[in-house]
Amino acid sequence: MRRVVINMHDLVGRSSCFVIRFYGPEGATNDELTSRLVDSATTRTLSWPKGTEIEVVPQPLTGADGPHRLVIGTVPTTAKQVACHWKDGTTTLADRAPDNTPVRGTNAVIRSVRGYPTANWFACAAPGSAAYESAEVTK
Repeated sequence: MRRVVINMHDLVGRSSCFVIRFYGPEGATNDELTSRLVDSATTRTLSWPKGTEIEVVPQPLTGADGPHRLVIGTVPTTAKQVACHWKDGTTTLADRAPDNTPVRGTNAVIRSVRGYPTANWFACAAPGSAAYESAEVTK
């Protein structure tokens, strides 16, 4: 587990975001799930990707080690689809979910995030044991 110590005066005038992954057996309650901090950032200005710009953070799907089978990142708010390419030659397509729709189980999606107006976030999970190769905005 990564521990970060931040002085409060370092946060004034900045925005922070945290991506937390919850995982566990199917049908588990929230108390039975394992959580892991995937990524976090604090900045004075939010990124504002344009066109097909993409920021990607590949991670192990569970645990702290292993192949990078989970990909999260940011894309322009105009992006309608992200293609996540895996080293086994397969591709997972993340399509844009309509705003204000409930979160549901899926292996890939692009979503807006309340309070983060400059970009949308996407996530792709690899099929099987495939590892991350690349990602791109395709629509």
